[in-house]
Amino acid sequence: MGEFLGLLYQISRSLDSENLKNLKFLCGRDIGKKELEKISSGTDLFKNLMEQEKISIDNTGFLRFLLTSIKREDLLEKLENFEKYGSGERDDLPDALEIERLETAFEVICDNLGKQWKMFARKIGVSDAKLDQIQDRHPRDMREQIRQVLKAWQKVQGKDAKAAELIEKLRDCRLNLVADNVDKQLRTMHN
Repeated sequence: MGEFLGLLYQISRSLDSENLKNLKFLCGRDIGKKELEKISSGTDLFKNLMEQEKISIDNTGFLRFLLTSIKREDLLEKLENFEKYGSGERDDLPDALEIERLETAFEVICDNLGKQWKMFARKIGVSDAKLDQIQDRHPRDMREQIRQVLKAWQKVQGKDAKAAELIEKLRDCRLNLVADNVDKQLRTMHN
């Protein structure tokens, strides 16, 4: 959570008064008029949105909408880097080729896994508490639940995250067709 607060602080520091005014306007339906008048900084706004559970470390869709609406692609890129790599500490990330392989594996797994996703999530070491948290945040979106599980696994693994390990764990769960699809897609990546 501290890393997410750090990201929000960085975003807040990068906002000018016009950006803040536009963000407050966009939040008019979610934050009462009196409360909006009290907000004088991005951190105040983000704190309020977090209290209302509009944004969180696992729920950045509204933040993405806000940054896109005020046309701050630079801040949107910071958010995307955070979503992909957590805090963005480069020494705790796999190399560029492995990151590309992982992203490809994630896409194939999200497209093909289906109802056995919880068994797979437990096999890769995601706790039941984390699974419950992910399900609560994305109740009717199985594809997003699977993606969040994979991101949680990657964050824990850090630079040791390997697409080959995901294939192995899929096979351990007897999800051989999904494993074959991932393997096939990875083989065609650089051909």
